[in-house]
Amino acid sequence: MLDSFKSLVLNYSYEPLQFCSARHAIIMVFGGRAEELDSAGYTVHTPSTSFQLPTVIRVLKMVRRKRKKTLSFSKKNILRRDNYTCQYCGTSNHPLTVDHVVPKSRGGGTNWTNIVVACKTCNLKKADRTPLEVDMKLRKPPGKPEYHFISFVIPSGPESHVEIWQKYLPENSATKSVAF
Repeated sequence: MLDSFKSLVLNYSYEPLQFCSARHAIIMVFGGRAEELDSAGYTVHTPSTSFQLPTVIRVLKMVRRKRKKTLSFSKKNILRRDNYTCQYCGTSNHPLTVDHVVPKSRGGGTNWTNIVVACKTCNLKKADRTPLEVDMKLRKPPGKPEYHFISFVIPSGPESHVEIWQKYLPENSATKSVAF
């Protein structure tokens, strides 16, 4: 149970940092590294005591984070850019992978302008050829996004947890998680 429930971790300045397992949140609170700010009423029982499961905790020392000026190139960010949709056929309910528009064997680079999301079927069909050679068209040309993606994806959990977390997260900065 403790690993399936999540807790929101806030910086000393009440800025959201991340989500962690409830087990880790309890360890941080009892270890003196964090304080419990909110609870949804779930109780944990031990042989000698009972206590509320923390829903939101705040670390007691400021955590300094470096802010990136640019969006990092990664498979996760490629999937986000293309909205988890195959750029050849438009499907989003098949297993997805990434594809080099111009194959690496033909000098295609691994960068924002040459990588797209493709379902496994389209990726196998295209194989080691260009989209023109197999008469496949891209839905939109690939490029580097001009924006940063939402940094917080609210993990699934009881509705009471989600309501409490919303109080501590900035408006329009969080979305519910989606099962893939």
